[in-house]
Amino acid sequence: MHNNFFKLKADQTKNWFSNNYSLKDWKFWYKFSFALILLAVLLMSYLKPMINTSLSVSEINRLIQENGIKTIEELIKVGKEGDYSWIVQVKVNGEMVDQITSLINFNVDQNSLLHANYQPFEDIWFRTSFFTLLSNILVLVWITNALLKPNNEGKKGLISSNGAILTATFITITFLIYQLSLRPTVISTGLAANKTILQALFPNVTSVIENEVFHTFGPIAFVIYVIFGMKHESKENISEFKFLKKNWIQGVVILISYALYAIARGLIKEAGGTSPTSMYAYPYFFLQVTTPAKDGLLGVPGIAWFFIFVVIIASIYIGFSTLYKMAIIKRIDKNK
Repeated sequence: MHNNFFKLKADQTKNWFSNNYSLKDWKFWYKFSFALILLAVLLMSYLKPMINTSLSVSEINRLIQENGIKTIEELIKVGKEGDYSWIVQVKVNGEMVDQITSLINFNVDQNSLLHANYQPFEDIWFRTSFFTLLSNILVLVWITNALLKPNNEGKKGLISSNGAILTATFITITFLIYQLSLRPTVISTGLAANKTILQALFPNVTSVIENEVFHTFGPIAFVIYVIFGMKHESKENISEFKFLKKNWIQGVVILISYALYAIARGLIKEAGGTSPTSMYAYPYFFLQVTTPAKDGLLGVPGIAWFFIFVVIIASIYIGFSTLYKMAIIKRIDKNK
């Protein structure tokens, strides 16, 4: 019975492949390799920090036992002296102070000693607050859907022409915000911590893989496929202004919804004691709406950065969605 089951599945897979692709079809290999690489890097981006934080908790509890540590202040002092990775710096009242990463929680055991613990699901919630991960997950869902149902490309659902432009513009925002804003911030932070320019640019192998796949190569590869590879609706449908108007409204509403979600989550974390300038509260500096000017980037309060970036990101969305629509129409004309 098991052999019949697997034979049936194998036959179904062969039929699906023969009905949709051939071994020489570049679209199959493009989508398959893209989905495989993106899935692997997404899994790594979740699993690696979870493993590292679990190891940090074990390391902290060992230090607590060896040194008889009873207060957070004592632990921070020991952690700073040992230059441990779970010690982070945040800006409070205009000054940089040392803290323990907020993903690690503490209670007191029967010997009045601290005891560290870690909640993986809180870590998952933290990482899924980043637009980078959400937009790359959307790209993975899109490319997987297009791989499995190529005949639906440009016709309906997420992989319709409208859905493709939405997804391509979202991942373009991820690309641009990182290259023009977050990458310089990461570099300047690294240099301020007395790192070399190479160390600031490439902190470690896995970070480089994640950053470049999520922010550079992935977005470029996806936009190339949407414009030059996928099938689209008729030129008449795409050319209509109502098509673009609908796309603009959907895109801006989704972006605002994300911002409200990230801010609400940040306010909850802040109420629980997380510093408003910590990325564990707000994933991006322009979402730190409660940050005063003295703690804000370049001395600008967080609420001002928020409204500045609302205008910038909405403009980017409208501009690039229009650009992609025009590029798709030009390709359709060229093919004719």
